[in-house]
Amino acid sequence: MMKYNYSAGPARIAPSVITKANESIIHYEDSGMSILEISHRSNEYKKIMEELKINLTSLLNIPDDYFILLLQGGATYQNTFLPHNYGVDNKIDCLITGEWSKKTFEDFVLIKDTEKITLEDSKIEKFLSEDNSEYFKDTDYLHLTSNETINGIQIRDFNKINHPSLIVDMSSDLGSYKFDWENLKYIYAGAQKNMGIPGITICIGDEAHLPDVKNPSYLNLKKLSENDSVLNTPSTFSVYILHLVCQWMIDSGGLDFFEQQSIKHSNLLYEQLESYSEKLILPVSKFARSRSNIVFNFVDNNLEKEFLSEAGKQNIVGIKGHRSVGGIRISLYNSVDSEMVDYISEFISKFFKKI
Repeated sequence: MMKYNYSAGPARIAPSVITKANESIIHYEDSGMSILEISHRSNEYKKIMEELKINLTSLLNIPDDYFILLLQGGATYQNTFLPHNYGVDNKIDCLITGEWSKKTFEDFVLIKDTEKITLEDSKIEKFLSEDNSEYFKDTDYLHLTSNETINGIQIRDFNKINHPSLIVDMSSDLGSYKFDWENLKYIYAGAQKNMGIPGITICIGDEAHLPDVKNPSYLNLKKLSENDSVLNTPSTFSVYILHLVCQWMIDSGGLDFFEQQSIKHSNLLYEQLESYSEKLILPVSKFARSRSNIVFNFVDNNLEKEFLSEAGKQNIVGIKGHRSVGGIRISLYNSVDSEMVDYISEFISKFFKKI
């Protein structure tokens, strides 16, 4: 029985990627082995990494003088990793727009003096339209979360943040729109949203800003970069899935295609939900609404329970809001295609006609 998966992560994987991965689990090309057995020191794995770097660079338009690193520990590990690298000789402050950037700040401040700039979603548009440099003129790096998966809040216009050195957690929207690298010095993203499965964090940074600090091995960004993501045994299968996803994205039309798809799908659902304003609440201001994670609450909490129950009967999974905030959350990552968006849209329409 097919399930329609709108989970915030681990998220849906394109069927063609799953098919290819399944074949490789049995026999990986002409290696005589499963992809699960391939050594991270083998020529086969080196070829995967080479092709992956080429595709990532092409897909995201990564500048030539930026490094690409694949780490373990997820985005949460970065909350320890970053202050122990970029924060040793520099000051990092945090722009807080939701729960994940708040969690980052709470970890940072345990390691390094860190200040926070809290920005409500209703004030994001004004903040980006004005000179905002006064908020963080005394900090060397500014950390932000581009898409707050829990809260359904998104910032995509990084060049409108008047700080020259941004560090950005892009875990839930990397690969869904084009962006300017001009003031991005380091970005990172857990792969399990748009780019693959759990097990690796994609880290991309400016070589000119690569810290040189005396940290233990897996806290040492420079050493990890010099060893090209194989200082220790990497999560090889997760890397392989990322490789397949990148190729699938390029074959599908690249960021141009996925950005337009993201706009189309999110607009369709937001417009539909706005028509039910007497029954539900869209808590995020229009400008700051996420295209990746659509969140809403019912005016009547009993309707939320009924909605989730009915959705389950229609094989719709992964739409319950995060445990910290409740409500409904529909995630529209790259692999959620138009058929799936039409399916949940039709379900929403039938539900509201019935109540």
